[in-house]
Amino acid sequence: MTNQAEPLLVIDIGGTTVKYGVWADDQLRQKDRFDTPASWPELLAKLTTVKDSFALPFAGVAVSLPGGVDTVVGKISGTSAVDYLNDFPIKATLRTAFGVPVTIQNDANCAALAESWRGNAKDVTDTLFLIVGTGVGGAVTRNGELITGQDHFAGEFGYMVMTPANETLSQLGSPVRMAQRYQRLRELPTAMTAEDVFDLANNGDTLAQQCVGDLLNWLSLGAYNLYVGLNPQRLLIGGGISARPGFVADLQRRIQHLMHQQRAALTADVRPCLFLNDANLIGAVRQFYLEMGE
Repeated sequence: MTNQAEPLLVIDIGGTTVKYGVWADDQLRQKDRFDTPASWPELLAKLTTVKDSFALPFAGVAVSLPGGVDTVVGKISGTSAVDYLNDFPIKATLRTAFGVPVTIQNDANCAALAESWRGNAKDVTDTLFLIVGTGVGGAVTRNGELITGQDHFAGEFGYMVMTPANETLSQLGSPVRMAQRYQRLRELPTAMTAEDVFDLANNGDTLAQQCVGDLLNWLSLGAYNLYVGLNPQRLLIGGGISARPGFVADLQRRIQHLMHQQRAALTADVRPCLFLNDANLIGAVRQFYLEMGE
């Protein structure tokens, strides 16, 4: 058992960005980020440098990362947004590199842990989480407990096949993919961000409006299917896009419209994650404390 008064290094490894910070005095501090490196040796070297730069007596390291995470064995199975993290004892490797206890948990599960612990799901027991970023992840809580499934794959909603062409929700509902699609259709030489496309849509760009509308339609369809399949008390939306004004409200309207069309006697309670981009980091802290018996 560790002392909660001692600081933790908290890391969130994503397909595009690695975020990190220090959990101390019951708060997340000194947050920063860097681009996700192209290989595991580069990432490990960067994380080691980050840890050493703080010069703090860390009680441990709490890591959020993509994929089917086995928190006990300490490995990631299947595929993920960062393929080189898969199928090796990553937890033990990090423990050796850092010299302190290490915990790992799926990124969407971390968001669920954070929101159920201190966020917008702390007052309900049955919740779905849809985490929208480079891909689409998710999580499920039932009776207040995180559901992971026998293969640690529960909540990987991005793998849902949405079209006869086998396109998945991660392909169709990712803001990153939406921006890439806009850039390709416009034949632009420089990369676009989702924020760029949303701004263009607001300024009357018809192609941008179509791309944003398609994104929202696919996400609302996926969320509707989850609602009628699992009947949660609440659906929380995470990822950076959830902070955009009006995004979650628009998504809720579309989901409710689908319910009305299909005569599903349900009400969509859709909210953003309270912790927004910090949800994965705070949830990693919760996972650490749970594993340490605190």
